[in-house]
Amino acid sequence: MNTIAVRGAITIENTPDETNAMIQAVGVLMQSLMDSNSIAIESIVSVQFSQTVDLRKMSAASALRIANPAFDSVPLFCSQEPEIEGSLPRTVRILIIWKGRGPAIPLYLNEASSLRPDLFEKT
Repeated sequence: MNTIAVRGAITIENTPDETNAMIQAVGVLMQSLMDSNSIAIESIVSVQFSQTVDLRKMSAASALRIANPAFDSVPLFCSQEPEIEGSLPRTVRILIIWKGRGPAIPLYLNEASSLRPDLFEKT
């Protein structure tokens, strides 16, 4: 087995209930990445999140533990994105490292698809 890493991102809906929106979005992002890359939770080495400064109610790591309590035994880390003029707001980015086989398939959901236009077909 090799050590594989995959990136992804999702934007969080701008709603008064930011906490629930974060829990839902992070859960969807993680499950979608696990499904598209055939990642078993037992094979995950660690998960790193970053989130933009405008997301203040909860860390993405905490949101994942609420969305999926099976991640209680997985090392999770969350940091804040640098505040850069013109960057995409309300965004959570993820890096999953696991033991498995590639290739890794990245996933960028909602407005986060604009972060990697090279991955998406032009229409």
